[in-house]
Amino acid sequence: MELELFEANNGECPYLDNRQWRSYTFRAGSLENSVYEALISYGFRRSGCFFYKNNCPDCLECVSIRLKVNDVILSKSQRRAWNKNQDISLTWHPVKFDQESFELYKKYSVEKHGAVTSEKNYKDFLVHSAVDTIMMRYYLDQRLIGVGWVDVLVNSLSSVYFAYDLDFHKRRLGIFSFLKELELAKQLKKKFLHLGFWVRDCKAMSYKQQFRPYELLIDGIWVNHPNDMN
Repeated sequence: MELELFEANNGECPYLDNRQWRSYTFRAGSLENSVYEALISYGFRRSGCFFYKNNCPDCLECVSIRLKVNDVILSKSQRRAWNKNQDISLTWHPVKFDQESFELYKKYSVEKHGAVTSEKNYKDFLVHSAVDTIMMRYYLDQRLIGVGWVDVLVNSLSSVYFAYDLDFHKRRLGIFSFLKELELAKQLKKKFLHLGFWVRDCKAMSYKQQFRPYELLIDGIWVNHPNDMN
């Protein structure tokens, strides 16, 4: 398979101030799960049907991070988040558009990021997918309070995005969603859970280091970082 890469200038960096975001990118309406899984180990990520690898000038701060599903040791705070949310029910199914999930995402985008989104942008980002993707829907007393999008690959799951109702922020739903993704990965007998990029100096990304031990993609090699490393 031949993939034609293009260089893209994406404007300001979404993670760090005073930086420019540039990437190599290609579009694919459909891509074999095994191919994308291999591309992740070359530093690629997916947004809708676009695949990209960061190529920012004088910056290597975005580092791919993953967990070995069967090696993760939960901290006390993670166990508390798990126990606190046992009244939440969960369903999952292949990705599709539904108004309820869109309204939750739209509310989250405004309240969390101050960004107004459209139905088209939502579909392009989270509904249209070139690989096998599921939606994990979190309910409290029949009220939808969270939705996670996850790619189901050959040997791994890849976490795409999670949106939740900020009225329930004290429940630490972001942490709980990763725990449920870990649980699903075990059920599906996957080896890894990919968490996307970790950025050392971006506070909003620091939560990904809370799951240990983890692996970072350094110079094309997955390097293990044990519990005592930052």
